[in-house]
Formats: sequence, structure tokens, C-alpha cells
Amino acid sequence: MKKQLGGSGLLLAFAFAAVAAEPWTLERAVRHALTNSPDVRIAGQRIVAAQAGIAQANAAFWPRATFQSGYNVTDNPMLSFGNILNQRAYSPSINFNDVPDTDNLNVRGLLTVPLYTGGKVTADRKAAKANTAAARQEAEAVRNTLGFEVARGFFTAQKTRTFIQAAQAAVVSYETNLDTARKRLEAGTLLRADLLDIEVRLAQAREDLVRARNANALVLRALQNVLGVEEPEFTVAETAPPLLAPEMAASQPRPDLLAATERAKSAEAQVGSAKSAYLPQVSAFGSLDYDRGWELNGDGNSYTAGALLRWDLWDGNLTRAKVAEARANAEVAREQERKLRLAVNLEVEQARLGLEQATERLMVGDQSVAQAGESLALTRDRFAEGLALATQLIDAQTALTAARVRHAEAESDRQIAIAALRKALGLPPLEIK
Repeated sequence: MKKQLGGSGLLLAFAFAAVAAEPWTLERAVRHALTNSPDVRIAGQRIVAAQAGIAQANAAFWPRATFQSGYNVTDNPMLSFGNILNQRAYSPSINFNDVPDTDNLNVRGLLTVPLYTGGKVTADRKAAKANTAAARQEAEAVRNTLGFEVARGFFTAQKTRTFIQAAQAAVVSYETNLDTARKRLEAGTLLRADLLDIEVRLAQAREDLVRARNANALVLRALQNVLGVEEPEFTVAETAPPLLAPEMAASQPRPDLLAATERAKSAEAQVGSAKSAYLPQVSAFGSLDYDRGWELNGDGNSYTAGALLRWDLWDGNLTRAKVAEARANAEVAREQERKLRLAVNLEVEQARLGLEQATERLMVGDQSVAQAGESLALTRDRFAEGLALATQLIDAQTALTAARVRHAEAESDRQIAIAALRKALGLPPLEIK
């Protein structure tokens, strides 16, 4: 039985290792980020904290029951006489000028009920609900931003991978050109200086390859950090589903803008809470007491019930200052909402223009790569026949490498631009089910 369990454990371990070693697809990365990223979990806890604020505000509507107890020993005439009366232990023989020592154990149950608070409780509850709604919208904003960051990191990783491929192709091409140049040098149809130029360009191409690999490693590390993945082995898939460019009419309310609106509502409610101090507060109360003493061996029960009116007629302008502070905070919240709305409009326009630019760049890039490739092939053939200079071959190779790099940038930048536009319109980068 133990061997079977051990074998099952090994199979599970191998299965988990195999899953961990699989390249991360864009869908898997987005899904993982939306459930496991530290930012998402922090936003979730902020919602929990906001909901606790609602519970605290609701608690003010309920009666409050309190239990308290205390024991004392005294020879103070007033306190001793009170103990005697509470314990129902009065005797005509007691000398009021020489009251004996008394002790008393008091057990009290107290119930208080708020009847009117000047609107403070209602305002606090309204503010707490608005804060909770804002926390939920902020969590959605985090998810929206996180989805975009994952998509951008994923397509940037693909971009750097294409840079590596372009750099590798340049190295192979220069190595081929170098072999051809050496043959021409041996045949006496090429100068030594031209051979050295090609060797220098080959060294530069190898250096560019090292830089491209380092850039790819850094991008993968950054993406891994966004996902909150701590696995030592981390790779992304070779391909990704193309993102769909959204229609401008397909926009949804931005969660961060909705959150700002709720924050403004909460701040406005806080003004009402502060102004409630101008009004009286009314509460009802009732208590049951039990008193027991051992010095006089008496005990007794009593009750108290009543209502309490409290009205602060002068507080040194404290309430006025609090109201002014709350009004200023509400105005700040409204201006922050307006500022964010303007920023969202600008972000949408920038994303739209960025997508148009990336699309045009991609169209030009397709033609540039084809033309540069054809030019290099012709120049290489002419160079092999001694009809082209080494500098012309180097220029043709450099042009092809640059065209491939620009094309890779345009491809990835267009996908990133689509993700940016979807984010600006309040849409997820992918429809994750």
C-alpha cells in the first residue's frame, strides 16, 4: 500500500513538473494573473475591509447591550449609605455620623438604543456603501490594467524573440559572406581590408545577438513578476491568438472612473456626517442592577430606564472645522473624478492613434522586408562574382536586419496597441471564460 502511495506521489509530482515546464500561453497567463497576482489579492482584501466598514456602520442602528461588574469596600459616608440602600440593608440603628465600613459587589446589565443622531448614522452607512462599491470597481480596474500588462509583456517577449531570430539570421548571413570573402581573397579578387570589414560586422552581429537574448531574458523576468510566478523555469509560447481590435462604440464604463464616482459619493456623505454634530442626539437606555454586600449581609435588585438628550451648543468651532474639512475633501474627490475622466478620454484617443500608426507601420514593414531580402540576395550573388563591393554587401545585410527588426516591432506593437485600446475602452484583452 505504501509503495502504491509513493508511486502515486511521484506521478503527481511529475505531472505538476510537466505543467510547470509547459510554455505559458497568453490565455493561461491572463487567467493566472487575474486570480494569483499579488495586486488582485490586495484588491480583494480591500473589498473585504470595505465590507467590514458597512458592517460597522450598520452596527450603529442596533441597540447596544453591555455587562459590567465591580467590587468596592469603603467608609465614605455617601458611598457607604448608597451601598446600604442598594443592598436593602438599612436599619434605624445606623448612625449617620458614624457609618460603618461597607462592601458592595455590583452586577449591571445596560441597554442603550440610539433614537436620533442628527443623520450621522445614515450618512456613515451611505459613505461605507459607496466605499465598498468603489473598492469593487477598483478591483476591476486592477484586473483591467493587469490584463493589459500581461498582454504587453507577452507580446514584448515575442518581439524580443523575433529580435533574436533576426540577429541569428544576420550572424549566419555574415558567416556565409565571410566564407565567400575568404575565397575571393585567396583568388586575389578581394582586398584584405574588405575581409576585415566583414569580420568586424560579424563581431557586431554576434554582439547584437547577445543583447537581444539579454533583452528577452529581462522581459520574461518582468512578465514572471507581473504574474507572481516563482518557478525557476519560465517560457512563453511561440504564438498567441491575435487580439481583436474593438469598435469605438463597444466601450464599457471604465471601472476606475466608476470607482472615482463612488469615492466622490462617499466624500459627500461624510459632509452630512460632519454636519450631524450641529443637531441634538437622542437615545434611550435601561439597566438592571444587582448589589451584594458581606459586611452587612444584604443584597438587592434595582432598575433604571430613561431617555437622554445631548446637544452640543458650543464646541469651540470644532464642528465647523470638521464640516469645512469634509466639504474640501468632497470637492477634491469631485475634481479627481473630473481629472480622471479627462485622462480616460486622452488615453482612448492615444490608443486609437497608436493602433492606426502600428497598422501602417506593419504594412510598410512587410514591403521593406521583402525588398531588403531581394536586394541582399542580388548583392550577395554579385559579390560572389566580384561585381559588388564588400561595403555594398554589408549595407544590404544591415538593411535586411533592420527591416526584420522594424517588422517584428510593428507586429508586436500592433497587438500591444490593440490591448491598449481595449483597456482604454474598459474591455479585457481576451475574453477569458
